[in-house]
Formats: sequence, structure tokens, C-alpha cells
Amino acid sequence: MKLKSRVLVVGGGAIGGLFAWRLSLSPAVTVSLVCRSNYQKVKTSGYLINSAQFGKAVYRPSAVFRTVEEAAAADGPFDYVIVALKALPNIYDSSESIQQAVGPNTMIVLFQNGIGIEEPFVKRFPFNSLVSSVSFVSVKQEEDGVLKHGGFSMIAAGIHNFKRSLGEDTEKLEHLFRAFESQGVSCTIESDIQPYRWQKHILNGSTNPVSVICGGSSCQEMVKNDYCRRLLEETMEEIFVLGKRVTGKAFPGVDGIVDPQSATEYISSIPVPVYTSMLVDSQCKRPMERDVILKNPIDLAEKLGVSVPHMKALYALVTMVEESYSK
Repeated sequence: MKLKSRVLVVGGGAIGGLFAWRLSLSPAVTVSLVCRSNYQKVKTSGYLINSAQFGKAVYRPSAVFRTVEEAAAADGPFDYVIVALKALPNIYDSSESIQQAVGPNTMIVLFQNGIGIEEPFVKRFPFNSLVSSVSFVSVKQEEDGVLKHGGFSMIAAGIHNFKRSLGEDTEKLEHLFRAFESQGVSCTIESDIQPYRWQKHILNGSTNPVSVICGGSSCQEMVKNDYCRRLLEETMEEIFVLGKRVTGKAFPGVDGIVDPQSATEYISSIPVPVYTSMLVDSQCKRPMERDVILKNPIDLAEKLGVSVPHMKALYALVTMVEESYSK
């Protein structure tokens, strides 16, 4: 009998909880989950999930741990470590946090937003397979252990750093993706994932910081205001120009987003209010993903001589907001 692949999902928030649930339904894998702030609730009651795509469910993880060290001691090292932590390089190093769970044959799969997230993992694990993935999904944790998910879930991924050969690592990634696809999650493997990462950043790099500055507005409310919509579109234009300069390629046009105007039209078409993760973090007085959302792209722009005045202004403002409640 073929042994099941062992998967550790590190980070039990909205993305980690949703994808751990879908994977746990596949007979090809066993899933362990590391939760932090919501550990007690998930350990006691599991997740209450309301999904427009998959329906309502209660997901009780068979193995949930408070720390990576506890998970590693119980069942490590793992075949796959999925990193679903917030990317906060100014607070902690995500690569260091998973070290105990990584063995010689572990494939590390990043489910994190932002630009430039891969390099800390390449430096710490130069001999491990590293996958950079981008999730196109609307899901939020409304309270500890309570997830609300929309009607769509897609993962695009590419091998960022391969261990043995690109073919062997692609085969291993395909095994994981077959488990996802068997449970309704659309998956695609790309030879170059960075255009997809920049595609998602069109929305992330604009609506996230602007929503914080607007003081709590939904994405739809922002695009209804002429001045705010113009700010969003001008910021998006900077991201389009910079991303194409960095990657040397056109973006894939997911959700029909091919320019700033189509991006704001897409936001307007979403039937339910969307509140960004950076806004939620600021309202809860938590650190925001300001470095991977804004600072890393700004640093790239300065190296390449690309003008990004809107991004620089937004970075200064959200930094001030975060400092105002973190003192």
C-alpha cells in the first residue's frame, strides 16, 4: 500500500484553514496544521466554514499544533510544508519559523502575498525544493475558527528553486495539486510564476494600503468615489509598469484584469463588500504586510529607475498608521 504524503500547513488563518480543509478530504495526503492565535478555538471546536463554492462544513483537523516544533516532534520531517503565515519580514523571518519541520526531501510551498517573499527561503534552504504559489481566492476569518469563502478557488504555482531536477520536482508538485484538484481547487503549474504574482499584486498593492488610509472603506466603496478610484488606478498603473519591467513579461490577465480600468471595474462587479487583509490587521492593531506589499516593490523600482510616487506615499502613510498603534 502506498503511504500517504505528509503535509504540514503552517498558519491556520483564512488561507491556511481553507486549503488545509480541502487537502484533508483527499485520500492521497495526511494534513497537520499549525495554528497560533486561533489555536485553542480550532483545537476545541475546529473550523466553521461557510463556502459559496463548497457549502457549509465543520472541519476538525486530525492533527493541530500550537508550534512547528510540536508538529515536527509528532510527525516530522514532512513531505510538504505549506507556508500560510503572513509575510512580515520586519517582524519575523518566516523561513526560520518552519526550520524544525523541514527535512532533506521536504518541498516548501509558499502561500504568501507580496513581492520578494522567496529569497529568505532560498538562503535558509538552498538544497530544498521551493515552490512559489499565488492563490486567487476570497476568504476571510470572521472570528477565530470561522471562515467565509466565496465561489472560487485557484492556485497558480511554479518551481522557484529545484532540488534534484525540474522534472522530478514538477512531478512532486503535481502530486500535491492532484490532491487539491480532487477536492475542487483549480490548480495550474507555470514555468514562471512571477507574472501571476504581479497580477495579484495589482489589487493587493493598491486596495490594501488605500483602504487603511481611507479608514475602513470596502473596495467597492473606494471605487465608487471618483478621487479614490483615480488614486487606485494610478497606483495600479505603477504596478503594471514595474511588474512588466521586473518580469519582462505581460501579466496573465486573471479575472479579466488587463489594465487599471478593468481592475476597478472588476472590483465594482463583486456583489458582496470586500475588506482587505491589511485593513483588518490595522483595525485589530496588528502588524501589516507593508514591506512585501509596498517596500520590496519600491526597492525594486529604485534599482530599475522606475517612478512609483504613489506607492512611496502610501508606504509612508501606512507606516505612520502602524507606528501610531504599535508604540
